[in-house]
Amino acid sequence: MRETVKLLLRLQELELIREEARIFHRRDQQDKMTHLDDTLRTLREQVPESWLRRFDGLRRSGIAVVHEFGGVCQNCRMSIALGGLNRMRKGDAEWICPNCGRFLLLSDEG
Repeated sequence: MRETVKLLLRLQELELIREEARIFHRRDQQDKMTHLDDTLRTLREQVPESWLRRFDGLRRSGIAVVHEFGGVCQNCRMSIALGGLNRMRKGDAEWICPNCGRFLLLSDEG
């Protein structure tokens, strides 16, 4: 689960870079943009389709992947029940914030 969420986080980071480059650099960096698009396509192929649909839906309204630290979602700042975190870490529950619905990259503590 951790590796898939890390892939989504990397995908999100690259999408943000692409958006910024499109705004600030326009057509000046076409070769780099083509390489970036190829990298994005490769990453997307590694993620299950159902996760991509959720990811794309969340990205339309902002950030899709956030960190959890100290039992707190770093997007909505709400505490996540310890039992929920333990189920996520054991693989018995999806790594999704029960409050805001974002994908969670769980901290290594716990």
